[in-house]
Amino acid sequence: MAQSLWNAAADLIKVTEKHPFLTAMIDGSLPVDNFRYYVVQDALYLNDFCTCLEILASKMQLEMKDDDSTYKEACIQRVNELSGVIDEAEKELHRSYFTTWGISESDATAMPNTVLYTSYMMKVVSTRPIAEGMAAILPCFWVYMHVGKCMLKLREELGTSVQRSAQLDEWIDMYAGEEYEKEVESFIMIVDKVAKEVDEETLSKMKEHFVMCCKLEYMFWTQAQTLMRWPEFRLEE
Repeated sequence: MAQSLWNAAADLIKVTEKHPFLTAMIDGSLPVDNFRYYVVQDALYLNDFCTCLEILASKMQLEMKDDDSTYKEACIQRVNELSGVIDEAEKELHRSYFTTWGISESDATAMPNTVLYTSYMMKVVSTRPIAEGMAAILPCFWVYMHVGKCMLKLREELGTSVQRSAQLDEWIDMYAGEEYEKEVESFIMIVDKVAKEVDEETLSKMKEHFVMCCKLEYMFWTQAQTLMRWPEFRLEE
């Protein structure tokens, strides 16, 4: 069932594979200011993403069918664990970058597309059935794994013909890695389980949220590519 969500966004994902921000990470042409901007915004995003996982786990207790209570509890435990995994792996990588750069996310401001993405995701997770909430957060897992593997392949093809910072290689290695793939696959399995229990209307909404969040993923990278800022609001004298 989860594959049907992916299929609905297939063309968009193909475009995302070649996003200029991502290709610049591989060929070494991405300015450090753009990567720093992205990492800070991603750290802010992940804070809300972990909150979404916690909300989902809580709602699963009430909404998920318990034909097999042992499996249900295992799914809930897994979703809770994923929040911890993100903190231990992804956010830890971010913190290592912050240490190198001498900055802190506590001083950061969420930029427009960060707010747009997290607000949409939080709204769906908080107000809609768990199946829709899972569809909204699935792109963050699945698209990152996919582009990570695409980037790893291109990096191998380029070989030593280009130079990039160790930080960029660390990022690629994480999202293209086997450990991250295991985490993603475990969540896809849960989405499959939940999706099999929904009606056609809910499945249609799941596809809608999945496609929308794939669009927001693309826009998140575009935001970093352009160093998007909030407009200045000034009264004319």
